[in-house]
Amino acid sequence: MNARHYGKPVVFVSFCLLLGFSAPAGAQSDWKKQWEATIEAGKKEGEVVIYGPHNPMYQQLWAVFQKSFSEIKFNFVPGKGADHYQRIVAERRAGKYLADLVMGGSSSFASFPPGTLEPLKPLLLLPEINDSSAWWDGKLHFADPQNQAAIIVSGEVGTRRGSYNTKLLNPTEIQSWWDLLQPKWKGKIGSFDPRVAGGGGETFLFFYYTPALGNKFITRILSETDIQLTRDLQQGTDWLGQGKILFYIGSGQPIMKAKNQGLPVDLFPHPLKEGEVMGGGSCCMAVMSKAPHPNAAKLFVNWVLAREGQTAWQKYAEVNSLRMDIPKSDLAPDDVPQKGVNYFMINSYKYNDQAGRRALHQIVEDALKKAGKAQ
Repeated sequence: MNARHYGKPVVFVSFCLLLGFSAPAGAQSDWKKQWEATIEAGKKEGEVVIYGPHNPMYQQLWAVFQKSFSEIKFNFVPGKGADHYQRIVAERRAGKYLADLVMGGSSSFASFPPGTLEPLKPLLLLPEINDSSAWWDGKLHFADPQNQAAIIVSGEVGTRRGSYNTKLLNPTEIQSWWDLLQPKWKGKIGSFDPRVAGGGGETFLFFYYTPALGNKFITRILSETDIQLTRDLQQGTDWLGQGKILFYIGSGQPIMKAKNQGLPVDLFPHPLKEGEVMGGGSCCMAVMSKAPHPNAAKLFVNWVLAREGQTAWQKYAEVNSLRMDIPKSDLAPDDVPQKGVNYFMINSYKYNDQAGRRALHQIVEDALKKAGKAQ
């Protein structure tokens, strides 16, 4: 789909038939006129400024966009989410409004003062984006505390269910997280320190908010299993490959890299009984209030969330798009949400609450103190 050509009558009619879009002619005309006006205004602005993470995927995404909208150039400022937050707050205190969009992980959006991010739904012009049936769980998902601005674009699955040594552990022996409390696994479990952002903290948030696990499970896994904790993303993978531990709670990326290098490690092959974490990574984007190039920003957001943009996002990010009406053939079957599995959307605004994280950290501290491992 080439979003630039919505204005042509034949494409417009075909587009509406494809969607089964049966709104009154006046409504069809209204969104079409707004879309055409946005395209022209965006071309005149000629630029969009995006603050986002270091990720080669974005350059590939820009290239696909510019095949349709070559008049709009990208000014991309790479950096960490916390750094972008501090930069934007400092700029706005000085009366400078330089960024149009922010892209990154869900936690990047938790601290922005109210009014910094523009509510997104009023900016979504294309009917195919507002069709709830196109999206996972039948709705758009947001990461910001107000549940309206930082849209969650992708939902990674399978990477936070744990990983294992393929030579020393039979994965069929573990069907529930509670199985890890069996005496035979004592001293053979490792995790990224859940008190440190990234790595393992997301999985422990899943434990915390899942009624079948909760405080009791967190306390027991940390105090009864002689669990080995690390704050080095690579060290857990090394322990697993060496057989020092057999099961690791942590991020999947180092595991997959080690697997491709021939080490006997892999992501756990099946979801566990209590459900699965969905999310993580550079999942989200938001439009800034008082954006310097508001039409170019609106144009880009609509393109990214349309089929063409989400197909490109999924392809180059190599992660499941929450848009479920696009082909998934470029993903491994385990990378696509499965029917019958309870998915915990870790990037949701509901779990970006700092009070919840503080409560989790206190539970962790208490459990480690009980085990004599507090630091």
